[in-house]
Amino acid sequence: MSNNYTKYGTLFQVDQEHFGEFFSLLKDTYLLKSDFFLKQGEKCKYLGFIKSGTIRSFYINDQGREINFGFYFENEFFTDYESILCDTVSNMNIQAIEHCEILLLSKDDLQNLYKKEAYWQKFGRMMSEKIYLDAKKRIDDLLCYSPENRYLNLLKRNPMLVQKIAQKHIASYLGITEQSLSRIRSRIIN
Repeated sequence: MSNNYTKYGTLFQVDQEHFGEFFSLLKDTYLLKSDFFLKQGEKCKYLGFIKSGTIRSFYINDQGREINFGFYFENEFFTDYESILCDTVSNMNIQAIEHCEILLLSKDDLQNLYKKEAYWQKFGRMMSEKIYLDAKKRIDDLLCYSPENRYLNLLKRNPMLVQKIAQKHIASYLGITEQSLSRIRSRIIN
């Protein structure tokens, strides 16, 4: 257990006293490239943590185009928190961009932890705050920054992005065309 705590304790933000209980609830699983963790119209039942691989979340707009919302890499959590929180079907798709090994915590197990003691309620609040802040950063980027600055901000947060994510997905995430992204990349390189 101490090896797992050394590896994941800080990432999960769980203290050593509670780590064993938390880690025992996690299920190790795999997604192949292009497999879906969640499809639009399904209820999200799990919180995921990426041990290896890359995942994207996206919506399909009313014209049928995919609009990327987020990218998640090794040592990051992902889920459709709205679906979990409100117990509603998701408007989001979550898909593996490459082969992934992930740890899953079921919604029911998470809810049971919240009922056990104040420590887990604080854990849940901290998770909610992080999800809120990540969503706010995403909105701020779209509302306050030019496409070029959005791209630079994205690279700053995730330098490995250009090696792992197709240009069409990055362009969609930035709210621009692939051609505009190519021009931005050319300007930055030159």
